[in-house]
Amino acid sequence: MQDQDGGDYLLAIGVMTGNSLDGADLVLTRFDIDGTMEDLCAHGAPMPEGLGRSLREVRAKVGAANGDMAAAVHLLDADEPGAFFSTERAYTEFVARAVRELIIKAKADASLASRYDLGRIDLIGSHGQTCAHCPPSIAAKRGETTYTVQIGDAQALADLTGVTVVSDFRSDDLMLGGEGAPLAPVHHRHIAVMARALGRFPLAFVNGGNTSNISVVSLDASSGGIIVVGWDAGPFNHFPDKLMQTERGVPCDQDGAVGRRGVINIELLGALFHRAVLTEEGDNFLDKPPPKSSDPAWYVLLPELAGTAPVGDAILAFEDRVRTAEYFAAYVVVHTLSHLPSGLQIPGHFALCGGGWKNPVCREDFIAILNGDPNRPILPEHEALMTSIREAAAASSGGHVAVESSDRYGFDATAMEARIFADAAVCRIRGEPFTLPETTGASHPAVCGVIRFPHADEAHATARVRQWLQKTKSADLTIDRPDLFDPHWSRAARGWEQMRLSS
Repeated sequence: MQDQDGGDYLLAIGVMTGNSLDGADLVLTRFDIDGTMEDLCAHGAPMPEGLGRSLREVRAKVGAANGDMAAAVHLLDADEPGAFFSTERAYTEFVARAVRELIIKAKADASLASRYDLGRIDLIGSHGQTCAHCPPSIAAKRGETTYTVQIGDAQALADLTGVTVVSDFRSDDLMLGGEGAPLAPVHHRHIAVMARALGRFPLAFVNGGNTSNISVVSLDASSGGIIVVGWDAGPFNHFPDKLMQTERGVPCDQDGAVGRRGVINIELLGALFHRAVLTEEGDNFLDKPPPKSSDPAWYVLLPELAGTAPVGDAILAFEDRVRTAEYFAAYVVVHTLSHLPSGLQIPGHFALCGGGWKNPVCREDFIAILNGDPNRPILPEHEALMTSIREAAAASSGGHVAVESSDRYGFDATAMEARIFADAAVCRIRGEPFTLPETTGASHPAVCGVIRFPHADEAHATARVRQWLQKTKSADLTIDRPDLFDPHWSRAARGWEQMRLSS
């Protein structure tokens, strides 16, 4: 088999469970020592309903405790003794089952089974379940310390699967003064370097989920070097999904069927842009320059969008409100290109990823806005800005802006978020930074994550992982102090600064 050939690659599984708490996305990817990668198999595992409810309760208590995990555990135990640890154990077991299901699925592929020993997966990159995030941009205005909380017992996951686990990717960046987000840009740069050989460059990756985020990999006009920048753009699925859930009792506008029957209302579009995404201080998040990360708590369901207040002199039809919310999702992504640093070439190639782009209405709107379709309205205050973006993108692409699913680049578009954490795990083994000052605002590039071997013994890692660690001398590049940090949640949970200062 090919994987007897001496450790020139790693097989890594990436796992992501998002804010929707509806399931886990997983992908198995081959990472070569030269930096190239190839998706081998992807899998989605629905989350048990009871686990989702329990995690929502944990998230609520962590929020109420402002990220203080000792206080959050106490609040949960007051309702049900041992509630936190039983929920975390159930979450970890769910992820472990999903990993096993992915491996079984991969083994059922005769081509993969003939090429690889799929009983010897090298790594799992597990993001954990986010319960709270208070980066510097928010903490400074609240007069608080920074913190981030992801839960998940990485050691238990390693023991249950027999695979080395890398986790807690956001803490290291936060400890260096960064936002702890976004984590996608370095991964996107890795893909963009591969895409450049195909002539698709400069390139932007646009992830559409509850929130949209963008990574732009381009050339610096002064140095000619490759630069990656990235940030959260704003709400994407959030408002259309909210309308469908509250007024129709279904999760989303499947295939854009409702939106297609509606009409874009420019007055409602203006209200959404200027009033629906306000920070705690009342600033319009959409106008803020990066680095920045958004908070769904800032997404306001305006009465005009909810149909409880008129737009002009009338309440808009449900279809028109959904249509405008879907158009707003695409509009926000195009507008956010105005935040690119000066001297960085606007991309003419766009790779779409994330489940939100399954809605063809949003995808068609995004393409139409970028190509100047006169049937897509632009707010008067944005006309000059949007024209400038369109012209620069067209010039960058040789005349026609190219928008494609990231599938066209050889990568599963629905597995992009999961693959980010497989890549992050590989970078941790290599000792390479996964966040950068220009993407998160950290003081310097951060190597991210902690490593957990099965049964806490490096001897149980695969030979390839041990070989890479020995070569890179990377084992101790991040802070891993079990005497200070509880392994059941991220190291940068509230109180991390005091613990480090007192150590």
